[in-house]
Amino acid sequence: MSALKVLVVEDDPMIADSLKDILEMLDHDVVGIAENADEAIALCNDHQPQIALLDIQIGGDIDGVELSQIINAQFDMPFIFTTAFADNETVSRAKEQGPFGYLVKPYGVKDINAAIEVAMSAYGRLKDAEKKGTGMSKIIDNSIFLKVDYKLIKVKIEDILYIEAKGDYALFKTVDKGHIVHTTMKKVEERLGDFNFAKVHRSFVVNLAKIVDIEESNLLIDNKVIPISRANKEALLKRLHLL
Repeated sequence: MSALKVLVVEDDPMIADSLKDILEMLDHDVVGIAENADEAIALCNDHQPQIALLDIQIGGDIDGVELSQIINAQFDMPFIFTTAFADNETVSRAKEQGPFGYLVKPYGVKDINAAIEVAMSAYGRLKDAEKKGTGMSKIIDNSIFLKVDYKLIKVKIEDILYIEAKGDYALFKTVDKGHIVHTTMKKVEERLGDFNFAKVHRSFVVNLAKIVDIEESNLLIDNKVIPISRANKEALLKRLHLL
């Protein structure tokens, strides 16, 4: 991998220096070490780093997860969370921000090198997808990144209940949330066609595993009644396990 301009956000001087040494050993250019969000934002503005390593527990009024929201909104670069805390609540908050990696301390040279390579590869695929005019990235680890406003949100494909057309946008509905993405239903079919999804109506693509029941020209998913068009019903039934 070619050398990258890397921002380190870490408020423990010893860990920060060790991380800087590892990155330089890997031939990367550390543009600066920030102890808090204000310093990180200033370094982003001054040096335009290509990737950031963000400690979740940092000094200042906001933590690394909140800082990642600012990075998503203002700067065009991927980031990797680094933390000594891997509890479920921390992981849940972190993953909502669409990180390109998650490193749990202590980590070594191989861990950092692999995380950066994976992050930059995923980010490159995402940018390629954006050039093709869709708010969806390619499939990565059975998940898809959705571009929602200024954030990239990682969603597990198995968690998607259905996708509903909304003009020039599409609603990706999960059990807990709905994400509005600038894309077309044709793009949705192309991205999810190899998975367990089927078009059942011009305005709906559904996760077949989430269907509760089918009655005449409608199906039910999570209390949502979804129409089935005559043109799509035969193909739908062929993909279901019928007795």
